Amino acid sequence: MSDEELTKLETALKSKDENTVTEITINHTSTERIKLRENYKKKFKRELLDDIQKYTKSDLCKTLVSIYKDPIEYDADLLYSAMKGIGTNDEILIEVISFRSFSRLTKIKQKFKEKYGKDLISEVKSETSGDYKTTLIALLETERSNNKNPDLDKCKEIAEELYKAGEGKIGTNESVFVKYFTTLSAEELSIVGKEYHLNHKKNLVSVIENEISGDLKKLFKRILYGLLSPSEYFARQINGAVKGIGTNDTQLIRSIVSRMDEDMKMIKKYYKKLFGKEMAEDIKGDTSGNYQKLLLALIGEK
Repeated sequence: MSDEELTKLETALKSKDENTVTEITINHTSTERIKLRENYKKKFKRELLDDIQKYTKSDLCKTLVSIYKDPIEYDADLLYSAMKGIGTNDEILIEVISFRSFSRLTKIKQKFKEKYGKDLISEVKSETSGDYKTTLIALLETERSNNKNPDLDKCKEIAEELYKAGEGKIGTNESVFVKYFTTLSAEELSIVGKEYHLNHKKNLVSVIENEISGDLKKLFKRILYGLLSPSEYFARQINGAVKGIGTNDTQLIRSIVSRMDEDMKMIKKYYKKLFGKEMAEDIKGDTSGNYQKLLLALIGEK
């Protein structure tokens, strides 16, 4: 970005010209925006995010702040916000930890420590309990198998172990689900699910729905979605944010920002398949102004 463009951005912010701020933003890629933020600080000795929060408002402000962050910083900030103060936002905690790869979680842990001076694992331990805590910590500490050629006999054995730990007994042995849901590769878990369905006529999501409760149920379901069908999950999240009366803008922004550089084309395909409408049309119906313009740009639409 040239000095001239940086000056144009600063001028637009100070004059609260949200049209120009939005135009400059959508004309740069995610990588370019991060560099723009760095250059802004070098030139003006101020943090761009501070100026965005000072001179823009509402959901446009929230979205701008989110997309000028590096993805690792964005995730670290989400986790911090989920645990700060009284209570815990388990929805965010579950979504971030269950949908990120182990290598990305390792970077998030480093960024969390660097930015907040706290150990992420210790913070999660202090905010959670039981098998829910055990599962979250396992996801943060354990590198999942990357086996892309599952052993069929082994997968059959695991499917039976899961049956005996859940539907095949009175009560549920959650630790067996924790063990396999946090260590199997996507390919292994997919085969385990197929074997389970073949022998017991239920898919793993239904099993989790019936056998597990509370936040642990949410976490297990997110793990399955994260490994097997993340695009479908986020299509549902975006629809959930815009359907009915009112808009869950926090969920809408988080879902789009989290996936804008990952699988947005596939999310839009799932959205059309699941809900019979274009995702962009539903977003247009629930948003307006520069906020709408920015979200549409982030999903690759106008």
